Amino acid sequence: MITKIISGLLGVSIVLSSSSVLARNILMGVTKDGAKLYALTNYPPNAEDDGMEGWTSFTYAIEDAKGYRKVEAYTSFCYDGKLLSQPVRGTKDNMKVPGWHSKTASGFVSVIADSKASHDLLKAVCYLVYNQYS
Repeated sequence: MITKIISGLLGVSIVLSSSSVLARNILMGVTKDGAKLYALTNYPPNAEDDGMEGWTSFTYAIEDAKGYRKVEAYTSFCYDGKLLSQPVRGTKDNMKVPGWHSKTASGFVSVIADSKASHDLLKAVCYLVYNQYS
């Protein structure tokens, strides 16, 4: 279902195979640095309610010179299914433009959504977290 929503939302063309395949990695595009960004349909985004209200957690994949890896991330730019131009009020996020904070081995790194691929990934995350229980 998430695959259908993302493909419809972004106009991505996907060939669906048998129902035995549960997960999809959907290529969202290529960043300005040449990395490929993937939406992972087996990791639906989640609106945080454990003291992190206003934040959305999600998992995506990146493929670059370092290889392919899954990344856990948080954004404060989702509200009512839409990508905001400013963080949700009260989140105390220091980012001034849409983006997210990725979890790395040494802590968190801020990622600005400065490419069509990263912007489309955030749009899909915001839409899905709002509509996944509808």
